Amino acid sequence: MRVLITGGAKELGRAFSEVLGAQGHRLVITGRDEKALDAAEAELKARGVDVSAHVADLGDPDATPKLIESLGGIDVLVNNGALGGPVGPTWQVDENEWWHTFEVNLRGTAFAANAAIRTMTSGRIINVVSNAGVHRWPYVTAYSVSKAAVIKLTENLAIELKHRPIAALSYDPGMVDVGLMRRGATMESDDPDQQRISEWARSQRDAGRFTPLEQSVDLLARIVSGEFDHRSGGLITPQDG
Repeated sequence: MRVLITGGAKELGRAFSEVLGAQGHRLVITGRDEKALDAAEAELKARGVDVSAHVADLGDPDATPKLIESLGGIDVLVNNGALGGPVGPTWQVDENEWWHTFEVNLRGTAFAANAAIRTMTSGRIINVVSNAGVHRWPYVTAYSVSKAAVIKLTENLAIELKHRPIAALSYDPGMVDVGLMRRGATMESDDPDQQRISEWARSQRDAGRFTPLEQSVDLLARIVSGEFDHRSGGLITPQDG
């Protein structure tokens, strides 16, 4: 299958790319960091993976849709790219930065999904979300609320697609020791709000609530394979693995 992974060159997205590539999927990976994309493409190709890398910023509403249309169709879209957004009380953070998080996490996800659906005859849309979209995550409200919106978007897409062989699923990979959670757990800052987030992330890690990275990526691979298509519209979490 041809699988497009947004944010597929770094952190959790890179782990997704490695596992899916090793399983023989043809990969298209995107992101903003051209240097990281070039490095990921070279390393994956060296392992025999069929992969192409493309610069496409989810903050640009046209970039990913144009790429998908130029490919002539994909089988699976993994909407993984996202911003963590500003940290602090909602009324104190930069409002433009707060809203930009929605432009990437919600609009970028929605427009990529729309473009994929327009070109698909069958397949699946997998929107990577977070526990932050289900439960309150104060002091990171842009991230939390945007992920909640993506979960609701996925539910609606699934109903609209019920007469087509295209599944739409939300996937919460759990709190993994990579990306946003690793940065949170290792962050050193004099800012009291960032200290609060860092202390919480460390407490979750130390309490054993992090999900092993291997478990997260293996479950994503199962979703890509179609194992959970019968749950279109639903939220898949590590507990389902």
